[in-house]
Amino acid sequence: MSKYWENRAAQRELESQLIASKYLARMEEQLRMAQVNIIQQIEVFYSRYAIDNKISYAEAKKYLTAKELKDFRNITLQQYKALSLSGNPEYDRILEAIGYRARISRLEMLHLQIQLQMLELYGGAKGLQAYTFTGLTEVYENSYYKGLYHIATFTAVYQPVTRLTDSVMKEVLTYNWSGKEFSKRIWDHEAATMVTIRKELEKAFRQGRSLSKTSRAISIATDVVLSRAEALVRTEANFFHNIAANNSYIEADLERYQILATLDNRTSEICQEQDMNIYFVKDYKPGTNAPPFHAHCRTTTIPFFDEAEYMAYETRNSANGRIKKMNYKEWEAKYVA
Repeated sequence: MSKYWENRAAQRELESQLIASKYLARMEEQLRMAQVNIIQQIEVFYSRYAIDNKISYAEAKKYLTAKELKDFRNITLQQYKALSLSGNPEYDRILEAIGYRARISRLEMLHLQIQLQMLELYGGAKGLQAYTFTGLTEVYENSYYKGLYHIATFTAVYQPVTRLTDSVMKEVLTYNWSGKEFSKRIWDHEAATMVTIRKELEKAFRQGRSLSKTSRAISIATDVVLSRAEALVRTEANFFHNIAANNSYIEADLERYQILATLDNRTSEICQEQDMNIYFVKDYKPGTNAPPFHAHCRTTTIPFFDEAEYMAYETRNSANGRIKKMNYKEWEAKYVA
């Protein structure tokens, strides 16, 4: 394995994680905004129903008065109906179900307000799902095109490349490699977070917690959203970075690839064992003979060549005659259709 491939593989893996970091930062902004809104909803709840800054479970379970229910439907729910225009069917399902309810308890109202806020966090136009999709698309395109460029530079065999379209990317991003598509795992996270929030609120009212203690518990429960999102996004970024590389091998008619682990004191045992192993491109299987091998995996792949046949940066004959080396922008402008 030459330094040529080792350096480029390390650079592309770094680039994929930098892209992931960019979108995770945007996700954190949305999470903090959602946390503020949820805490404000809890503060309003306490201001209405608390006695000595505490609310008993019995008080929380009382039904809304006719006026409160009317205000909830005509003011609060109307605000969320505007959000339903974003195209998330879950909004419509919840709002329609509420419309048929003759009675709603105070606690149910609070749960619904928080759940609708969480739906916006996960499924809104600037939600976690949208940012994950956009970020992984950028990871894939970066790795795919640069993989082809580096292969062309190394072999001096330049040929036209079909540009990736939106429809192609939508198909690629539905690839199910770990039992569930990433979008389904995101919504599983939302459901798990809502279960935790419900339990914390019920515990707060049963124990007569103060507003500050309740708010702190909900903040901790929602902080988990970011750690879950980071584990998912970084693992998926590694997957799509490597599947893009493998598809570039297929596009370039390469037969084999080699595992390249990041070797330091954080490298897992499985990645240490896989390092330098060589497999056929046609047998590529993430988690078995290709990364990611685990959550937060940093291992990548490189194309395998008989290096006696190639010399990095060598000017060689091609189908179009003798070709000099090109930089990435020159290659993209000439060969990516």
